[in-house]
Amino acid sequence: VSGIGADPRSRSAYVRARAEGEQAARAAFAGADIVRPSVLFGPGDGFLGSLDALTRFAPVVPLFGDGTTRLQPVFVDDVAAAVAAILEADPGRVYELGGPRALSYREIVALVLAFRHRRRVLMPVAFPLWEGLARVAAALPSPPLTTDQLALLREHNQVGEGVATFADLGIAPRDLEALLGRCLD
Repeated sequence: VSGIGADPRSRSAYVRARAEGEQAARAAFAGADIVRPSVLFGPGDGFLGSLDALTRFAPVVPLFGDGTTRLQPVFVDDVAAAVAAILEADPGRVYELGGPRALSYREIVALVLAFRHRRRVLMPVAFPLWEGLARVAAALPSPPLTTDQLALLREHNQVGEGVATFADLGIAPRDLEALLGRCLD
């Protein structure tokens, strides 16, 4: 299991490590399948949970850049079903698994706010400022934000072309908005 965007040329060590892991798996196991999910969400997750916590008290919600980075959030149970189906499929494929809709980060924050009936100001924050904050936070034992995370947030996280998807497995992934109640309550 890797992640959408794995690239050996990435400026992010984390993203490069994903690509190196894929290469090592393929070298060690002929016919290995590679599964690259988009941003995962589910009950008690770190993605929606952190957005929910951030929007609970903060009157202003900072966005990464202008908030237009596009993500294809995918439900963890749908990825689990895909992995089970992949075990029965032809080996050696790369699967990119994303939810049914690509949403901007701003749209995802807005969905969480609407679900909770909260009104907050969404404030764009330039990436260089975020990078400075991440460098300072790196001194903490468990930094809330890293430069590798920022590298991921600069790039769209969507299913690419020429790879297998949920459709190849006969699975219809579920939509983030429809599952907010299950994930946040």
